Amino acid sequence: MARRQKTLLCVDDNQSSLKICKIILEGFGYKVVTASNGREGLQVFASNAIDAVILDYQMPEMNGDLVAAEMKRTNPRIPILMLSGWVSLPESALQVVDEFVAKGDPIEFILLAVQQVLSRVEKRKPGGVVVTQSRVALKPESF
Repeated sequence: MARRQKTLLCVDDNQSSLKICKIILEGFGYKVVTASNGREGLQVFASNAIDAVILDYQMPEMNGDLVAAEMKRTNPRIPILMLSGWVSLPESALQVVDEFVAKGDPIEFILLAVQQVLSRVEKRKPGGVVVTQSRVALKPESF
């Protein structure tokens, strides 16, 4: 049985970054829906079957950690990959996402991070997840 095409939501206020992300990810077989700000991202997230989110950290009105926190409150099982031009993010932002990739990193880093968070969702059982920068560790009681 063929696997269903995975749908990714990309949220970024930079239109060029959004278009590049969409073109590259679609080229690797993902269906990509986009939003150009946090509020729009939350609306798209709520009205579509999303498998993972790629979210810019620094956006006007609602920054990425506020958007990620609301998405996790709504559906905690959907993995979120945070992108930022900053080399490191505040701990509060890292606590609500599953992966972090710096925008200056090669595109392969983003592709690998997307594959990793999607494979974790397929493998993990419902239960607590401890999020650390660039890693997700399952709590022992979730095995």
